[in-house]
Amino acid sequence: MRKIGIFGGSFDPVHNAHIEAAQQAVAQFGLDFVIFIPSYLPPHKLRLQASSQDRLNMLSLAVKNNCKFLIDAFEIQNRRIVYSFETLDYLQKKYYKDILKLIIGSDTFNQLDEWEKPEYIAEKYGFLVMKRPDVIIDLNSKYRKYAVFSEFFMKNISSTQIRDMIKNNAADIEKLVPQEVLKYIKEKKLYGK
Repeated sequence: MRKIGIFGGSFDPVHNAHIEAAQQAVAQFGLDFVIFIPSYLPPHKLRLQASSQDRLNMLSLAVKNNCKFLIDAFEIQNRRIVYSFETLDYLQKKYYKDILKLIIGSDTFNQLDEWEKPEYIAEKYGFLVMKRPDVIIDLNSKYRKYAVFSEFFMKNISSTQIRDMIKNNAADIEKLVPQEVLKYIKEKKLYGK
């Protein structure tokens, strides 16, 4: 029986904090591997900047050299808003002998009541919570008993910050995203004005 971390997100674009968080999750929680799930359209966002194909391509470039990282395009292939409980149930059928745990940031942990069926996810799967340096974890949360918290703090990088930096030519993003992803963004002229 393997232990698998499920890491969903828009990855618009994928950045070094995503990759580092997944690496830390493997090391700290003893995961056999992490499955990245790029969303078609997250329930809390009106739209994404890069196309589904571009986000999938960037994610593929970012994880290609790590044998512990996989990608499943289930949500993109559904071409609709897919809730996390649906994705987890789909993956549990696919990996029916294995234990699945949802990897989330501490900011997301504090907002679980805004999700669809958070109690169901908590009880059936549980959470591996990666700490963000700018977020105080709600230790009174009813989901705390279903969560394991990392000792590691994620780098304070966001996809929004990266997109804004590109749009405003504010600074070079080469230290924020994997090199192959940076090359792809430049070649495709993503996130420009």
